[in-house]
Amino acid sequence: MPCALCLQEAELRRSHVIPEFLYETLYDEKHRLQVLSIIPEQGNWREQKGLREKLLCDACEQKFSVWERYASLVLKGGIPLTVKQESNIVHISGLDYKRFKLFQLSVLWRAGISSLQFFEKIQLGKHTEELRRLLLEDNPGSPERYGCFMFGLKHNSEAFTGVIMQPGKVRLDGHIAYRFVFGGFLWAMLVSSHDLGAPLNKCTLSASGDTVLLLRNASDMDNLVAFSVELGQMGRAPSS
Repeated sequence: MPCALCLQEAELRRSHVIPEFLYETLYDEKHRLQVLSIIPEQGNWREQKGLREKLLCDACEQKFSVWERYASLVLKGGIPLTVKQESNIVHISGLDYKRFKLFQLSVLWRAGISSLQFFEKIQLGKHTEELRRLLLEDNPGSPERYGCFMFGLKHNSEAFTGVIMQPGKVRLDGHIAYRFVFGGFLWAMLVSSHDLGAPLNKCTLSASGDTVLLLRNASDMDNLVAFSVELGQMGRAPSS
């Protein structure tokens, strides 16, 4: 079968759509993940290593693993970054734009091509091929396209890392976005035929490695419309 990324005939690996390191807080003592079925007659089931399917050849898996390794270090505090918090706004600098953006794009694209029911709401249409080409060429693209808003989620003052939610489609300031929840963050990944534009583009990852997080209570994570208003206000305010 052809690899979904390079399109070459090859033996395919059982690829994770959401990288395995993001499941670590969800495994039980036997390294199993319980998946809750949305189909009553199907029942729940357990997965040994997260949700996987045959998508990529070994070479393309290794390509993605480089970006996943970097993202894992960032999310676990293994990369020195400059962090400044002002109330519920966190300014971060020092990120590797190319590696972190390609990590984000790789999750979005894999969810879009997945046949698993968990990812059925991700419908990328013509963007599927554009994202495939960017990933194949190790090209993160412009900060104006396929940006991602990140919201740090907390519950009772602790990071909300114990859940991965089924992704869903939302609209933010006239743009289509897909909402993912994993790793203690809500990721709103924008999929649009036009650039994001000011002031919201100041709140996504810049080419210089700067980004902004908005800290929110996990119970509010469905209210992305209200979040977008706050993001607009953040983008208009100069960071010090």
